[in-house]
Amino acid sequence: LSAILGQQVSVKAAIGQLNLLVKTLCGDADKRFFPTPDAIANADVSFLRMPQSRKETLVRFAQFMQSNAETDPQQWLALKGIGPWTVSYAQLRGQSQPDCFLDKDLVVKKAMQRYPSLNTHTAAPWGSYATFHLWNQS
Repeated sequence: LSAILGQQVSVKAAIGQLNLLVKTLCGDADKRFFPTPDAIANADVSFLRMPQSRKETLVRFAQFMQSNAETDPQQWLALKGIGPWTVSYAQLRGQSQPDCFLDKDLVVKKAMQRYPSLNTHTAAPWGSYATFHLWNQS
């Protein structure tokens, strides 16, 4: 979910939307847990401050996860609104994949200008670490 909320926005904005989602759907701070796919799939997410298409993607993904929780993230690409960046980001963050170099990420692309020889092939097999390094330099 954080990969969807983080599409084309700053880290700060993505965290803000994630916190808003949890607070709105899970209520009281003393009893707050991360919302389940069922909760998100059945929620009115109009409170989120993002494009309508991204809200629809969030709900569509939650509906998909209701019955496909153990699915290979590559299968998420069949869902409208989920592309390679979202899948790679989820693998990097959620599955701790060591070789997800997000060379299409705007911040990474800008940082790569300082390292002309850095690309998916030269970053392998540690592309995720290279991505984190470039993010941290920005």
